[in-house]
Amino acid sequence: MKIKFRLNGKTCCVQASAGENGRKLMQRLGIASVRNSDDATGVTGSDAIRLNGKIVNAGLLVASQLDGHSIETVEALSDGRTLSAVQSALVDAGVVQSGYHAPAAALILTDLLERVLEPTQADIVDAFSGFYTRDSGYQQYFGAVALARERRKNPAYPARVAEEFREDLRDVGTVRRKIDGPQLVLGQKAFVEDRVEPGSCVLMFLRSPHAHAYIQAIDTAEALKLPGVILILTHENSPDVYYTQAGQNAPEPSPYDRKMFNQK
Repeated sequence: MKIKFRLNGKTCCVQASAGENGRKLMQRLGIASVRNSDDATGVTGSDAIRLNGKIVNAGLLVASQLDGHSIETVEALSDGRTLSAVQSALVDAGVVQSGYHAPAAALILTDLLERVLEPTQADIVDAFSGFYTRDSGYQQYFGAVALARERRKNPAYPARVAEEFREDLRDVGTVRRKIDGPQLVLGQKAFVEDRVEPGSCVLMFLRSPHAHAYIQAIDTAEALKLPGVILILTHENSPDVYYTQAGQNAPEPSPYDRKMFNQK
């Protein structure tokens, strides 16, 4: 079906399949900021959009429900180069960590401040009632709202989110803006999923049904003949490189006792 709507101030006409998910449509249109972290259950709010001036979850909509309406995403808040008052406040208040939910947070807070000029803590809690994040907790959001209110009046209003100390050191004890904070809060491409182009290969794993068993032999000849199969990786043709499961920065003292594809 053909649907027509306004997306961030521009008329958009697209073909949508029956039942196509609203978030997936946004992704298909190049809006990377409408993210998926709850498989369309509406739990986390990372797929927040503003539909006709109200915050809703794109993952809970089908594309046909957008027909004839106006949609705003975080891309509408700035020109893509400079941060809005809300976006800069989120970064400087230390809210943006992994940044996966940051675009949704910016959209939700912008909507709140446009509705309520001086929101109370209860107003902020209510605005975030459909938003879940584990990055920083929620206390910093109250500070971000206060900072955003000041920056809407004065964009140069300074942020004081922590005390500084040790003037003799360059970095330790110095408050610095997160380097990739602006990129994350603007909703720009920053994660692996944002860089998956059409036609990309999809990796699938076949696991052994037997725990701690050793692989005696693998015959991949027939599997390689299947349509769409490009490559099959096993312990026989993969680099013999060990790694640690600890996941910390190098040098990591934990044992390097794992391989991506092992004979066991």
